Amino acid sequence: MSSSRGRPHASSREMIADAACELFLEQGYDATTVTEITRRTGVSRSTFFNYFTSKSATLWFVLDEQIDALLRQLADHGITPADALDSFARAGAPETLALAIVDARNMGVEDELRTGQALRQLRIADAIAARLEREGEDPARARVIAAGYAAALLAAVWQWADLGAGRHDLGRKVGAALRTAREVLG
Repeated sequence: MSSSRGRPHASSREMIADAACELFLEQGYDATTVTEITRRTGVSRSTFFNYFTSKSATLWFVLDEQIDALLRQLADHGITPADALDSFARAGAPETLALAIVDARNMGVEDELRTGQALRQLRIADAIAARLEREGEDPARARVIAAGYAAALLAAVWQWADLGAGRHDLGRKVGAALRTAREVLG
């Protein structure tokens, strides 16, 4: 009989993120330390930092993985930009982020969400613009189109969370936002 040590990788990450959200709700984001998160989960600081770069990353990790996948697809010339954007709709749901969006005031994460959303939106827009420019689009036009699509993706995530993440399908919200962006941006 073999015994395994430690927790499974995915569940540890999710468990740490869930504990962080609980603490943010209980005492606020600014008052919560990484030490308190590790104490709540029973993991070491090094384990925490193996999974997350900071306490704010506990909110964003699923969305960041989705964005990383999108950026890889946009860099792949075998995948059209439209297909790459559509694949974002089929990715996993960022439940921890949804909780933070809905309970932002209680958690004290309003500033973190605004800053994080802007940074991620810019990251997506940069990748879309770079792809469009590689395909011959005028740089200024590529930036405008890219900004619109990036805004559509993140607006869909926020709408999904606000409507009740557990009761709505993120993929449908993203799909609807992308259809709107295509109508407006051409």
